[in-house]
Amino acid sequence: MLALWATPRTVSTAFERMMIERDDHLVLDEPWSRAYYFGPDRVSDRYGLTFPESTYAAVEAGVVAAGADGTPVFVKDMAYHAAPGITDDALAAMNHTFLIRDPLAALSSLHRRWPDFTDDEAGYEGQRALFDRVIALTGEVPAVVDSDALVADPERVVAAWCERVGIDHRPESLHWAAGMRPEWQLWRDWYENAAASTGFAAPAGRARIVDPPERVGSLLDACEHAVAPLRHHAIT
Repeated sequence: MLALWATPRTVSTAFERMMIERDDHLVLDEPWSRAYYFGPDRVSDRYGLTFPESTYAAVEAGVVAAGADGTPVFVKDMAYHAAPGITDDALAAMNHTFLIRDPLAALSSLHRRWPDFTDDEAGYEGQRALFDRVIALTGEVPAVVDSDALVADPERVVAAWCERVGIDHRPESLHWAAGMRPEWQLWRDWYENAAASTGFAAPAGRARIVDPPERVGSLLDACEHAVAPLRHHAIT
């Protein structure tokens, strides 16, 4: 089972779309978001809707069961969704990748969509917590992909990642047909860019951010501190 742990606004859905295009893994989209936002033991009260069946235990059991018959599974999620409830047993059974991005760019993009995002929803502390847990459990540093390097040179970075996690590289999976996927219905409003994409690409018209919103600026130091060890291990 391959697990991709991201922070928001890191092209994680494009990465997932590449894995769908490979057509050799069962792809699960953000299963722990159901527990974090909608389950009876939810961490966030952002949404009023409740899915009574989406406890952390039930979500984990469903993910584990998806690969119980030997089916290769790829699961993409925000690390902060899973961190409060995922067990060490589940983590130990996965082959992990952490997808990172410069906090100034990621948080500025998140702020445009969710100006009221919480410290937890910024995602960096939860990602660092899972990264440290994985190392403690396995004794090995997991794969780390920097999204800026990924969109700049997807062929090279994806080839290196495939070698790192032990799957064959399929260059044809770097391009796909645009369109909203059925796996994306819960968060379709967030996946418009991914649905319009046909491959990895940096956002058009990206400008250097020189005056971030106060909310973003207040978190930069903490997020930079959290991501620094991951950045040190990113595929180059």
